[in-house]
Amino acid sequence: MTVVLTRDAVPIEETWNLADLFASPEDWEREREAVLAELAKLESLRGTLQQGPRQVLEVLTLADELDQRVSKLFAYALLARDQDTRDTAAAERYERAVHVGTVAGRASAWIAPELLTSYDDAALLGMIEQEPGLAPFRRLLERLVRERPHVRSAEVEQLLAETMPLAQAPATAFTLLDNADIRYGTVTDVDGTTIELTKGRYQLLLERRERRVRQEAYQVFHAPYIAHRHTLAALLSAANQRDTFYARARRYESALAAALHPDNIPLEVYTTLIDLVRQHRHLLQRYLAVRKRVLSLERLRTYDLYVPLVERADHRYTYAEARELVLAALRPLGSEYIEPLQQGLASRWVDVHETVGKRSGGYSLGVYGVHPYILLNWNGTLREVFTLAHEVGHAMHSYFSSRAQPHPTAEYTIFVAEVASTFNERLLTHALLERATDARERAALVNDALDTFRIALFRQTLFAEFELLTHQAVERGEGLSADGLCELYGRLISEYYGPDLEVDEEVRHEWSRVPHFYRAFYVYQYATGLVAATALARAVLAGDEAAQQRYLAFLAAGSSKDSLDLLRDAGVDLTTPEPYLAAFATMEQDLVTLEEALTQLGILQSA
Repeated sequence: MTVVLTRDAVPIEETWNLADLFASPEDWEREREAVLAELAKLESLRGTLQQGPRQVLEVLTLADELDQRVSKLFAYALLARDQDTRDTAAAERYERAVHVGTVAGRASAWIAPELLTSYDDAALLGMIEQEPGLAPFRRLLERLVRERPHVRSAEVEQLLAETMPLAQAPATAFTLLDNADIRYGTVTDVDGTTIELTKGRYQLLLERRERRVRQEAYQVFHAPYIAHRHTLAALLSAANQRDTFYARARRYESALAAALHPDNIPLEVYTTLIDLVRQHRHLLQRYLAVRKRVLSLERLRTYDLYVPLVERADHRYTYAEARELVLAALRPLGSEYIEPLQQGLASRWVDVHETVGKRSGGYSLGVYGVHPYILLNWNGTLREVFTLAHEVGHAMHSYFSSRAQPHPTAEYTIFVAEVASTFNERLLTHALLERATDARERAALVNDALDTFRIALFRQTLFAEFELLTHQAVERGEGLSADGLCELYGRLISEYYGPDLEVDEEVRHEWSRVPHFYRAFYVYQYATGLVAATALARAVLAGDEAAQQRYLAFLAAGSSKDSLDLLRDAGVDLTTPEPYLAAFATMEQDLVTLEEALTQLGILQSA
């Protein structure tokens, strides 16, 4: 294990370039002050919307321009904070950005209620014919009509906007505790050397053949979360209380309805996912049974789920090697996709390496009018190559949407966000399988594909059910305690994973370290995204040129239609069982392929 780098030790070409947003913190501060002044101008227009479509256009245009500028301010502050969470100046700048967001919310809070009180639905939707300049705001007006029952008075909307810093407090506290304050201790390697544990190293250690090392890393990693269990339960409870408050304030029947309704996602999509995954959990349990037999264990522990079933050469990829692998895998999308991606990766879109204080994990952040940014914590594994492909999917979705759409419809919804990222993972798997000549390597790749189903489809759906049940408990007026959360999470683990996995104290506490739980009802979209991406990638890889063009059109569509309609246009309908059943069929075929390959290699003996 290498020492975690300091930021000044990283080659500049492998860091992102925040100067593309603002040349300096001083420039950022000047823009912040200018935006605050402009927001005051927007608020001064209150009471003018009844003057007609031309005035509506003026107000909406100003509000949209300011939203774009606020987003840019927030992006710079977020990225600077995440590259070193110990940087107090960056943390303070982030708080000032949150304040600007609060002011922006207050300054525009009156627009929706004033439009709704000034015009009926027909008049709102008919404005575009009277004032063609309103065309970019068509989706905004359509959504406003749909949301009419949930938009409150201008006074209430302003008050809700004022609560934004309070709403972000649980997630902010969790992020700082999880990334800046928690230290994991050390693990003793097989040769007696001491390894300082980090999130990036933890994933590497879970893949080690030596079970004692995996177990120690697992216990050391979870120890601080168990030690802070009551604090973490209070933070998660606060996040759930927040979601319930906003749902009730906007007259939704539940926090789930509040999360799904704005994007016109039926509740049945969420519940059907959980039902179908539960009906097919025998596939997950079959895979775990194979894993148990190959590892010669009486019972699996969670730290046994990541070690590869097939030993392969311990190859570590440089970032440059991984970049070329990903570009080659994505070539079925054509030069229209590959050329701007090559240019972007060469133009410091990506912050590559794990450094002291850097936020863990990976993400992509699109910035309209600039370019996407990608955060990685590079450890050289094949899994990290897949992370690069995943985040590139998000980045290129942002790139195409921003290039094709006006700002009001450029930001795609969360529901479709995971489609583009998982699509890229499927293409990478296919490319690696195509180039693999060794049976052992092919078996390892199929194993990786099955782990994707395990993690993205089954684990994320388990998370989704956990979220649903915890929110329902809060809505019934029940508290969320550490003991209660551990009991619930442990029960779900047992039900999904079956008898071959031991539910130990560490996995019962897994809920306490999942950052996505602070963004309500997000994780289920990893599962629906995998289902949709599996179908779309299959069509593109079959050489269907029309499917390729439909997919590129989907990437460029932003939020110009409802999410389900965009996916239907691309060729998949998530309101029907068919794509889910097709995904389960693909997983079952992968299982058969793995079992046959392991048997041929003499790794899996007959039961």
